[in-house]
Amino acid sequence: MNSSLKRCFRALPEEGTVLDVGCLGFRQVEHGRALGLKLAHAGVDRLAAPEPLPPEFIYKRADLEREPIPFEDDRFDLVVASHVIEHVRNPLDVVAECVRVCRPGGRIYIEAPSERSLWLPGMPWWHEDLRSLSFFDDPTHVGRPWTPQALHRLARYLGCEPEEARHLTSYKLLVGLPFLVIGALVKRRSDILEWAVWGAIGWAAAAVIRKPPGLRGGPAVTYFTTSPDAGFGE
Repeated sequence: MNSSLKRCFRALPEEGTVLDVGCLGFRQVEHGRALGLKLAHAGVDRLAAPEPLPPEFIYKRADLEREPIPFEDDRFDLVVASHVIEHVRNPLDVVAECVRVCRPGGRIYIEAPSERSLWLPGMPWWHEDLRSLSFFDDPTHVGRPWTPQALHRLARYLGCEPEEARHLTSYKLLVGLPFLVIGALVKRRSDILEWAVWGAIGWAAAAVIRKPPGLRGGPAVTYFTTSPDAGFGE
């Protein structure tokens, strides 16, 4: 778990509520357990519910290309949409739905491939492992990669506060990348290769977005080309 997402979990109230958008794999449940937090977890995905579900996990099925998130307004303390918006053609609508179901004052964590995911060629080996070095390795990716600037603007357009928007990078992985790549090739470990490259170059971008305490329900989308807080040229 990266430091941005960990901060979101650490800020949750006792027995806080977490919604995982695109929840198959139940990573957010694992994150909460790893931090020793007692949380109420729910999730939404387009596929039928797998078995078994984590204890007391609320699972709902929805195709977010066509349907809203099937939970009521202002319900969750934290909404996580990790590697979701690159799979939909209406990412602004999907993130607006994440804001709608987040409680006023709560947070939304968004993560997606960054523009740096275009730097490398596709994974040349071990195709059966379904690992990615390029944005184009995943045929379900649509639209465009996301820069931190784009994620920041997305939050602003939805009337929310962008607390953080950055590339997910690791200095240790950058320094150790040559050795990790050699080790991955020798051991034929595509997972190590993917993990090392992603962290070294900032393959993904992430944002932490705070829903204003005074905003209830869904936001209006407001588009602007210059910041409304500053005059042109200032």
